[in-house]
Amino acid sequence: MRRQTLAALAFVLAAPACVLAADAWIPYRLDFNHVVFDLVQTGARDGWAVGERGLITHFDGGKWQPVDSPVGVPLFAVAFPEATHGWAVGAEGTIIEYVNGQWNEAARPDKWHLMSLAYTSSNDVWAVGEHGSIVHYDGRQWKVVASPKKVALNRVFFNRANDGWAVGNQGVILHYDGKTWKEVPGAGNSTLYGVAFRDAVDGWAVGERGTVLHYDGKSWSSVASPASQTFLSASFVRGGDGYIVGRGGSVFRLRNGKWSAVEGPPTRKTLFVVAASIDGQPWVAATTRDIFKRRS
Repeated sequence: MRRQTLAALAFVLAAPACVLAADAWIPYRLDFNHVVFDLVQTGARDGWAVGERGLITHFDGGKWQPVDSPVGVPLFAVAFPEATHGWAVGAEGTIIEYVNGQWNEAARPDKWHLMSLAYTSSNDVWAVGEHGSIVHYDGRQWKVVASPKKVALNRVFFNRANDGWAVGNQGVILHYDGKTWKEVPGAGNSTLYGVAFRDAVDGWAVGERGTVLHYDGKSWSSVASPASQTFLSASFVRGGDGYIVGRGGSVFRLRNGKWSAVEGPPTRKTLFVVAASIDGQPWVAATTRDIFKRRS
């Protein structure tokens, strides 16, 4: 399973060519050659990104600067329930916590790679990963939660405490109702890498070979895809626009129920993550040592 997860990451590093318009994006070149797997902006002059070899970098409003990391393993996800309190998760069940201005390693409740984080409050934080691993933080400690599937879960998203979603390999989709996680019917068996909701009845999941699924409040269904490359991340920004990114550096935006290419992608390289900025424009991070933010 671990080889499958890392092989999937390696697979998406290759990228087809595309036409660039870099002036539409603000580039931030990192001072070190590490891949960024996830990022979050927590304030106008405050953001965090994590990646290879324990990478942690902080955004001060003008530049991304590396900070000391307590671990050397890949960190796949980062989340901040509060501006001064955050979590990151990664390989071999690694969990680290940011509190009192410092990152420290926390106890590991499970041994599997953790790939994604989501929260509804500082006392309700979730992480999912390999082998169907699901762990939960209740404000005191992290605990393993029963999972109905033993396949890799690649992304988790919560609308509210009793409405959570996780997607993963083999097209698996899980739903949390406030008590238990249950598998729900999906639409095909393509691996899903990203999931995001505009609201509780408007959700999107994306994955390999251009897979795009839509949730209408009742069920998931396959919809027309804007491209055939693998999509790795989805996010909604302020104002309701949705974005998906993946192989080839292409960026697609959802408006009026239709996905279309954003003119002028910032790079030809694979984009692992798209995340909302404070001003409603997307951040993206590439497999090179580059982070980009779309200009307002």
